[in-house]
Amino acid sequence: MKTISKIILHNFKRFSHLEIDLDPTMNVFVGDNESGKSSILQAIDLVSRGSRYKVEEIGFDSLFSAHVINDFMSGERKVEMLPEMFVELYFPEQNNPFLYGRNNSKQSDCDGIYMCCKPNIEYSEQIRNVLNNANGLFPFEFYEVVFYTFAGNPYNGYTKQLHTITIDNTRNNNTSYSMNEYVRAIFHSRLTTEQRVETKHKYHNHKFEFAKDVLSPFNDENYAFSLKNDSDCNLETDITIIKDGVSVDNKGTGMQCFIKTELSLSKMGEDIDVVLLEEPESHLSYTKMLKLIEIIRSTANRQLFLSTHNDLIASRIDLTKCVLLNSNDEHFVKLNQITDDTAKFFMKAPDNNLLQFVLAKKVILVEGDAEYILMEALYKNVTNEDLKNSDISVIAVDGKCFKRYLEIAKVLGIRVAVITDNDHNYADNIALGYDGYMNNEFENIRVFADELDDNYTFEVCLYKVNSNICDELFGGGRRTLTVQQYMLANKAEVAYKLLTEKANEIVVPNYIKQAILWVKG
Repeated sequence: MKTISKIILHNFKRFSHLEIDLDPTMNVFVGDNESGKSSILQAIDLVSRGSRYKVEEIGFDSLFSAHVINDFMSGERKVEMLPEMFVELYFPEQNNPFLYGRNNSKQSDCDGIYMCCKPNIEYSEQIRNVLNNANGLFPFEFYEVVFYTFAGNPYNGYTKQLHTITIDNTRNNNTSYSMNEYVRAIFHSRLTTEQRVETKHKYHNHKFEFAKDVLSPFNDENYAFSLKNDSDCNLETDITIIKDGVSVDNKGTGMQCFIKTELSLSKMGEDIDVVLLEEPESHLSYTKMLKLIEIIRSTANRQLFLSTHNDLIASRIDLTKCVLLNSNDEHFVKLNQITDDTAKFFMKAPDNNLLQFVLAKKVILVEGDAEYILMEALYKNVTNEDLKNSDISVIAVDGKCFKRYLEIAKVLGIRVAVITDNDHNYADNIALGYDGYMNNEFENIRVFADELDDNYTFEVCLYKVNSNICDELFGGGRRTLTVQQYMLANKAEVAYKLLTEKANEIVVPNYIKQAILWVKG
């Protein structure tokens, strides 16, 4: 099995240049919309196919970086300055002379393959005429795509050097073309070239015999019935895969996604080097997703690439395999710097809003539902601005888990304000408990709690500066519990009532005010 050790994208889609060292087993690309997750998977697919037709079908204008094209067209517009687009896949050393060489952008001796889209120099004069026209468009029509190994050897779909399969669960794949393409990939992975030729020949003979033995009685002297045997009607278009007696293409969308992924990772797809999974969580129920995660985690002997928006996929597969992409720039961050212990924690933790956290620029971590419910009002009362219009996310976290999130914040540089209770002992629980964070050791992390031990929890702090409105809302009919005791016993309900009836009047406890002002920056 081949694996990809590094990928380089140059002027491909949104990336002017991207270089990522890859894990030999699993790579999980996480990011918001337009961050480039799908582009990376598509680049791997195109290079491995070695198909000029596929690239031309998509279109050079769709694959080239738009801002690179715009920069060229607004510049000098010289033929010799026309941009090229390429994708390089580096392999661990295979001792394969067909792959080994320095025909790559690094000019280093190693194994690999690449795809390059460049102007065809045979049309230099025509290109020059187009560029001299002030109203002319970029000359994509005069570009060509080539596929070479690092040794300088050309390859194509028949001599491909990396066997991949793509499963795009974001689309409704109940189309004959997409299903045929998937089944064909599985079929090719199971049979050698000689076996495929022999099988196709036998299938052709069977069709001929059927026409001769079954259809011939219905022919006349001028016309005869036969069976189609062109590129649209052959073994690879007619073949399908059966699961529980039903063709996969007749299954529901969710089951198709599950079966395709399971099949690609099973023994039936064992000759596939690389599996590309586009949002494997799409169309799946919660229980099916958990089962799929276990299948993915237990996969061996092939390299997996996943794109996802899902907390379960990202955290429970393996957080240390995640590559975080940002839609605002071309930088990425790998989470292999966090400890295995923290990675395993998030694999076992319940719903944890992890993706909301890692994709955020600024975060307020709060300890409970009450703080979460009221944070929008508290933020408004401090800043006179709406929290929803800021770039700040608020996440409720069990206080015992704060440090797990802070470990990730250290790696990613996310600006994080922790708002927590002192639980009757500020010195031990806060000053000592968050040792390493309390003295500005990290400029992007601060921990905020009331320093008075008597102000041990949020509801106590809130009541002390809002006793009038709290007594008004919760004082009526109190027999055994004081207002403060009632607030402590009914935290979420109290917070909701304050939000709906007294939001604009709430005085914000000082430690929370400090946290809001700091994280806002």
